[in-house]
Amino acid sequence: MNGSWLRRCAPLVCVALLAGCTVAPDSGLSGGSPVPRSSGIVVASGHGRTSAGLAGPVPAPRSCHLRTAADGQPLPDPACTRARSTPRSPPRRCGRKGGYTASVRPPEASTEPVKRELLAAYGIPAGQISHYELDHLIDLTAGGASDVRNRWPEPNSFQQFRASSFVHNDKDAVESYTFHAICAGTATLTAVQNTMVTDWTTAVTVLGLPPIPADYTG
Repeated sequence: MNGSWLRRCAPLVCVALLAGCTVAPDSGLSGGSPVPRSSGIVVASGHGRTSAGLAGPVPAPRSCHLRTAADGQPLPDPACTRARSTPRSPPRRCGRKGGYTASVRPPEASTEPVKRELLAAYGIPAGQISHYELDHLIDLTAGGASDVRNRWPEPNSFQQFRASSFVHNDKDAVESYTFHAICAGTATLTAVQNTMVTDWTTAVTVLGLPPIPADYTG
């Protein structure tokens, strides 16, 4: 997700956000069954990057393959994009104006080479680079790390929602919406992380949240 959640909030959780949000206890989720931590999520060192660049190995060229969800949306290759979270799950993200992601997002000088290498790993021609986002499988606001193993080349495409300053593809909308749910206490951080890693296209349903409005723009 590239944008800020502060400009607009989902109608369901605006009141909770304005009242000052806290993160729900990390023991399950409201409105659904408890979700254990996925065994595929590994805690990264720090934020998954150092002064030398992003942590983690880049898969060999053409060794990874984009998958397709039941609704036709793109999914990463779990053998290549295995998910990494940060050591902490700080509730401060909910009320930190403008800024948590800006404070931890790596500079483009670090991410652009990795984006090109991951495009090659997924067998995507370099000439198509502008059609893809170097996505965090677990978004930064949901505790994702910038480790290479939490990144994948996500197509910037829409099937459900529309583009805005903060939403560049359908997954961005889901990330923003589920982050609002974390802040409102209607879903836990662990539950959101697990559902996004398993299949981001079904995250809202699995979490027991109301459907995202068709005109939602983050």
